[in-house]
Amino acid sequence: MTYVSGTRPASIPCDRLVVQPIRIDDFSSLRYLHASALRAHTIDVLSEDEMAAFVRFVYSPAYTDLLMQEQVYGGWLDGELVGTVSWHAAGNSGSTASIGGIFVQHPRLGIGRRLLAAAEAHVQQCGFERLTACTTSNAVPFFLRHGYVTASRGVRALSLECVLPVTFVRKTLPPPRSALN
Repeated sequence: MTYVSGTRPASIPCDRLVVQPIRIDDFSSLRYLHASALRAHTIDVLSEDEMAAFVRFVYSPAYTDLLMQEQVYGGWLDGELVGTVSWHAAGNSGSTASIGGIFVQHPRLGIGRRLLAAAEAHVQQCGFERLTACTTSNAVPFFLRHGYVTASRGVRALSLECVLPVTFVRKTLPPPRSALN
């Protein structure tokens, strides 16, 4: 999980957080959030060159193409985009989905947890049994707190110029509630 820099409010009433699909008109705010978050919160885990390559990628047409292949949801507080989560089907088996990314403006206020829970619910509704993610090392503890386990470490090539060191995590989802009755 990555976060945007700035003054952290004393508290954000997360019951006012509205989670809804991102529209193409929201991409400018999304790009700013993603670039700022990565720069602010991976300073100890990524090199200057890796951060710069990611920011260039975020503002490229290829990033739009990537996002258009995913289900992208935003967390809105009083009309401001304060976080995003995205997911997509992974592999050919039809049983695994993958988190594309979680970006949150204000850390440790429950926004990331709410966005992850929303993504997991959507993934379950679509019939997936497992969820994976690749994340920078600063976000690994977040995923571990939410029931994910470390699968491996490696790199993710977002483009020829943007290759980031990542940790791969995974989680088996419980069956949907209707399947339990």
